[in-house]
Amino acid sequence: MMEGLAPHLTEHHILQELREYYGVDNVDDVRIIRDRQTKRPRGFGFLRFASLDHAQAFMARHHPVLYLYGDSDTSRAHTDPDSARVRLSYGRERKEARTDEADWTCASCHVNNFAARARCFRCQAPRTRVIDLPLSATTSNSRPDFIANVGDNDASPDHTPSQFLLFRGLEPSVTEEHFAKGAPSSTRTTKVASTTGDANLGAREGTLRRVLLVRDRRSNESWRYGFAEYASIEDAQAALTRYKSFDRFTIASKQVLVSYIHAGVFVPVVAPTPSTQRFLFSAMGNASLKLQYRDLDAYLTELVLSPPATAHAAKTAAKTASHLQFWSNRHAELHGITRSSDANRGSATSEPAADDAAPPTQSFADPERHCCYLCMRQFAGSAQLNKHERLSELHRRNLHDPAAVARAKHKLDKHGVARPSEASSAAVEYRDRARERRKIYGAVNKKGEQVGKGHRAPLGQAGDEPDEGEGAAAAALPPPPSKGASLLSKMGYTAGQGLGANAEGMTEPIKQDVYVAGVGLGAHGGRVGDAIDEADKNTKGDYRAWVEKGRDNMRERDQLLSDLPSIRRQHMTDGYREGLAVGKAQVMQAGFDAGFAVGVALGLRAGRVMGVLEGVAAAATELHDAARRELDVKQLLGRVNDREVSQAQGVAGLGSGVEEVLTKWEKEEEALLS
Repeated sequence: MMEGLAPHLTEHHILQELREYYGVDNVDDVRIIRDRQTKRPRGFGFLRFASLDHAQAFMARHHPVLYLYGDSDTSRAHTDPDSARVRLSYGRERKEARTDEADWTCASCHVNNFAARARCFRCQAPRTRVIDLPLSATTSNSRPDFIANVGDNDASPDHTPSQFLLFRGLEPSVTEEHFAKGAPSSTRTTKVASTTGDANLGAREGTLRRVLLVRDRRSNESWRYGFAEYASIEDAQAALTRYKSFDRFTIASKQVLVSYIHAGVFVPVVAPTPSTQRFLFSAMGNASLKLQYRDLDAYLTELVLSPPATAHAAKTAAKTASHLQFWSNRHAELHGITRSSDANRGSATSEPAADDAAPPTQSFADPERHCCYLCMRQFAGSAQLNKHERLSELHRRNLHDPAAVARAKHKLDKHGVARPSEASSAAVEYRDRARERRKIYGAVNKKGEQVGKGHRAPLGQAGDEPDEGEGAAAAALPPPPSKGASLLSKMGYTAGQGLGANAEGMTEPIKQDVYVAGVGLGAHGGRVGDAIDEADKNTKGDYRAWVEKGRDNMRERDQLLSDLPSIRRQHMTDGYREGLAVGKAQVMQAGFDAGFAVGVALGLRAGRVMGVLEGVAAAATELHDAARRELDVKQLLGRVNDREVSQAQGVAGLGSGVEEVLTKWEKEEEALLS
């Protein structure tokens, strides 16, 4: 490759000069690269030799610089040798593009890249070339890399909402616990309505049922994507909306993609075998229905976060995901199982047979210690413990052993672990404490008015209505102490005393200020009742003075606004005059200083001449009039410019015009005197 070729060089000049002056005869081709539009040389070209040995020999003799002058008539190389200097280097063979090469997926971040890219445009990881395997080598035990499942085929193509969300791009080290910690970011951050939009987005708290992580059946390694199941489709939609509100949603410091799944991701298994039993999982609403992942080389490991309660499941049975409900109905039809909805309508009540693979109704696990008291075994994490309760044959056998069950219950009670079946049986009635407070203290509406204030004591339970005797007794009782008063009384405080060890502190509680809706904190007059207090203080029972004061303030403001134009004009006039005065003083003083010396010298010479001429005025009247006109100081200064005045030393250097006039009349003076 030749770089730095002069514009006048051609292929013929280069080939001829190489043969005549450098003795190179084995050059097959000389090519100068030119612009496609202008056809002008671009300053570089190529030499092609007959063999690699000839090229290496040429480079060994002439590398790194070669001088090519071309036509001596048009070349300027003799005056400028650098223009004939050509740099030599080896050229690279041009690789032909593969027409059969398709786009590729990055093995690090699973982003699709064009076929021409050698590195991933997102993570800059080098491209992993896949070796084409023969057909005989592509077996079930040798899965080629180019068909690796990264979860893209599980996303819903038409974005149909579903109860499950797909998370793609997880780190290989992410476990079920890490996945469960990152997925709840979809829940709302506040329990009340907020003025900011993002705070109200997200699923309801506790609606994330479980997470499912996809793992390889042979190596048990993560396939770097998983699923999250929510209580309803509405919760999944709210969760996805919150995920999209983030600029960059990450799990374990890695950005992931979230989307809905299509209806064919989970496939029901009618007759599970012992070899595939551990690769199956149950539907959250139907424990007898067994499902598996559509890819038979992988399976799902689940981690249950919040199993649905019985009452809540009865309410949301109609909101089950469409694809899960579809397979649940088909499973019931094939096995002759009557669904709970048919039983409620008065149909035949046939209880389905208990499935040995269904999750146990009673859990004997300790979530803090990760151990099962029924089997007396400890595990590394919650995922393994949950898997043991669902799939372990030893756990199933111990469930039918009354002695083991009694021993496990004793262990649970000893360590203070609540049993879900017993805790759910004791229903706690909800008590509306906010309603009780409103009945006692009232509430403040949007206008800042106190409404609904009463003096009744709070009821024991919400919805209880006391009779007349109880109502009178409740009205006579004082209101219950606040939470802060209760805490102070437990620490030995007596009502009416001051705070501190010596009871010398404040005795009255800090006053609570209630602000009007929509007014910022600290705004003057923004608290409830400030306007009334201000009006009472200013009026003192008579509103005439307050009205007159307001009118006076309005008149002062109008007067100030009406005087603004005249004040502005007055200031502009004063400023203009002051600027003129300052400018004149500076310029006139400088001019006086420069012209004073010149005027004095001119006045002395011209005055002496005028004195002599006035003496002989009677004899030379005409000469005197001419001299008066020409020797006038103003006329003489008019012949001189400002530059000559500033540079002159007396009369000298004022120019030929002034000097000629003065010399002329000085000669006339000498002639008259003589």
